[in-house]
Amino acid sequence: MTDEELQTFCLIEIEKLLQANEKSLRDFAGMPLPNVNLVSQFSNFMVLRELEYDIFVMLEEHDSNFSKLNEEQKSIYDRIIHCVTNKEHGLFFIYGFGGTEKTFLYRLLSAKLRSQRRIVINVASSGIDSLLLPDDKTTHSMFGIPIELNEDTICRILKDSPKADLIRLS
Repeated sequence: MTDEELQTFCLIEIEKLLQANEKSLRDFAGMPLPNVNLVSQFSNFMVLRELEYDIFVMLEEHDSNFSKLNEEQKSIYDRIIHCVTNKEHGLFFIYGFGGTEKTFLYRLLSAKLRSQRRIVINVASSGIDSLLLPDDKTTHSMFGIPIELNEDTICRILKDSPKADLIRLS
C-alpha cells in the first residue's frame, strides 16, 4: 500500500468517525480530503478486511519468531521478501514433508508483510491444511476453482469483482 493509499484509507476512517458525531473533515480548515480516485478501492470489504490487521501485533509476532528460522527457511523468506519489496511479481509454492515447519514460515512471512500494510493471500489445497494458515482459505474458495476439473474449467471470479480487486492488490 502506498503512502497516498494509506492516507486516503485513514482519512476515510476519520471521516466516518466525524460523521458519526455530526462533523466532517471539511469542518476543519487545512485538513486534507480523501483522494477521490482511490476511494472506490476502499469500498471493497475484502480489501478492508485484509487491511485491518494491527501492524504492531504483526511486527511483534514477526520479530519474536524471526530468529527461529533455519537456513533453508531463511533463504526462502529472503527470496520472497526481496521479490515483494522490489515489486518482482511471483507466485510462491512452498512444499515439504509434514513437520518441516512450512506453516511457521507462512505465518512469519504473513506477519512481516502485514506489518507493512501489505495484502497477503495464504491458501491451502485442503480445508484441513487451511486451518493451520492465517485466514483459513482454500485455493478452491479463494480463486473460484471448481472441485471437479475438466478441459473447459475456468475460475469463477469476475474481473471487476471485490475478489478480483483483492487479488490485484495483493
